[in-house]
Amino acid sequence: MKELLEGRRLGFAPRSHLAFVAIGIGVAVTLIDLMAWFGWGTRDTNAFVVASQWLVVANVIVIGLTGIAAVVEYGDVDRDERGLARVDEAAAIGALILYGISAVLRSFDLGAAAPSPAPFLLAIAGLVLLAADAGLAANLYSTREWEVLEDEPVHERHTRRRVAGR
Repeated sequence: MKELLEGRRLGFAPRSHLAFVAIGIGVAVTLIDLMAWFGWGTRDTNAFVVASQWLVVANVIVIGLTGIAAVVEYGDVDRDERGLARVDEAAAIGALILYGISAVLRSFDLGAAAPSPAPFLLAIAGLVLLAADAGLAANLYSTREWEVLEDEPVHERHTRRRVAGR
C-alpha cells in the first residue's frame, strides 16, 4: 500500500494529483454555494445546498486520501526537504479539518435555501490551503526518481524463415 501511495507502482507520485482533484471539487462547492446564495438558475435553491453537501463530503474523502499520502511521502523525503514536507502534511490535514467542519455544519442547513456563511467561509479557507498544498506537493514529489528495478530478461524472438522452394 505504501508503494501505491508513493507512486512506485504507478510511475508517478499521485500526491499532487489528488490535491488538484480536491481543488476542483472545492471550486465546484464554491460555485454551487454562490449559485444558492444569489438564486441563479432556480427559485428553490435547496438542491444546491444538498449538492454542495455531497461535494463537500466527497472532498473530505479525497483530502483524506491526500493527507494519508502526505504522511506516507514524509518518510521518503530527503532530509533537506523535511521542513517543506511537514508544511505539506500540515496543509493537507488543515484542509481536511476545515472541510470536515464545513460538512458537519452543512448537514444542519439541508432544508435551508442557501448554506449559512460559516460553512461557506470554512470551505473558502480550505480551498486556499488546498491551493498552497497542491503547489507545494507538485514541487516536492513530481520530479521524484526511484532506482530502476531489475527487469526480467527479454527473450529475443526470431522471425520464421520461409521454406525454400515454395
